[in-house]
Amino acid sequence: MMERNMKRERNTNFSREETENLISLIETYKNIIENKKSDAATWQEKEKAWKAIEFEYNSCGVGVYRDARHLKLKYEAIKRDTRKKANHIAQQNENGSSINKVPPLTPAEQKVKRMLSLSIEDSESCSNSDQNMVSEKPQEKRPFDKLVEAKLEVVELRKKIIEEELQEKLLKKQMLKDEMTYKKELFELEKEERLLKIAILKNQR
Repeated sequence: MMERNMKRERNTNFSREETENLISLIETYKNIIENKKSDAATWQEKEKAWKAIEFEYNSCGVGVYRDARHLKLKYEAIKRDTRKKANHIAQQNENGSSINKVPPLTPAEQKVKRMLSLSIEDSESCSNSDQNMVSEKPQEKRPFDKLVEAKLEVVELRKKIIEEELQEKLLKKQMLKDEMTYKKELFELEKEERLLKIAILKNQR
């Protein structure tokens, strides 16, 4: 029953506050999330970034619990809708039409549009650098990349601390349960002992 309820909660539509919260978190990790490289190292970085976003999103206490997969699907849907809306607005401005006028992009959609523009620029610059590169030393990590890595490490550390606290609580719960079981068994033994003494006394009479 509980599993069904949790599943239903995870499929609940995102509120505007939840959407804005998600986009703000993704913006922090945009250089990783919108990286167009497809190698194993980039894939691992993206997985770590989404896990960090999942942890921070659910730590805010805004809305229901969402895992990384649902957050990623929501972001892909927002990107798709933002592209479509931005194209309609561009065509509308070009034609000067006021019929069925599309409303302007929301602040969250504007952030997504900027991130999409950044990903296109990064993709083009990476492509040009790959063509021109012959024997180049690996680039040093930029301060932003170091900051993101440090933040990911902090998130992982917080996650481990929470997991350890949870294990400690489960252990205490089990100890308490064992103690209650022991007291119950002891009570039953004492009860049997008293009944046995009473039976002996009756036989002696």
